[in-house]
Amino acid sequence: MGVFVQQVSSNSWNPVESHSVPSHLRGLLLEFLSRYRELQSARHREVAWVMAVISLGFLCLGSVMFPPTIELSSLLSILSFVGFFLALKQYLKVRKLSEHVYINVHILYHHLLGKLEVGFCEHESPCQCTENFRKYMWNHYRISFYGNSI
Repeated sequence: MGVFVQQVSSNSWNPVESHSVPSHLRGLLLEFLSRYRELQSARHREVAWVMAVISLGFLCLGSVMFPPTIELSSLLSILSFVGFFLALKQYLKVRKLSEHVYINVHILYHHLLGKLEVGFCEHESPCQCTENFRKYMWNHYRISFYGNSI
């Protein structure tokens, strides 16, 4: 059995080293990025379970409509219906988790947007800190802070 090794660049896991991130926002940004990764993972699981539910649903219908023999058709239909039911139940759990994480990410996103609008940095004079942060987030994580939604 092999070992799976995935190299990860240091800038994607350690955003606090950037000069674009003020020190008082580093904790909030780390929390946002961890929740955002969790949301992406939950969405991928949700898509996988939707595909499983659709496949098992078509298998359940196909086994009834095109029976090779009565015994095989009824056995396949019962097994595919049980699989469909279990996959649907798991999909609903994953969807609930995904919605919960989305709400958390949405709140953190709007909190960061508010920080960008008011009190992002401690400079007295006009500066480009906010614009540098937006560019940094877009270039490194493909998360846009130019609009009002994720």
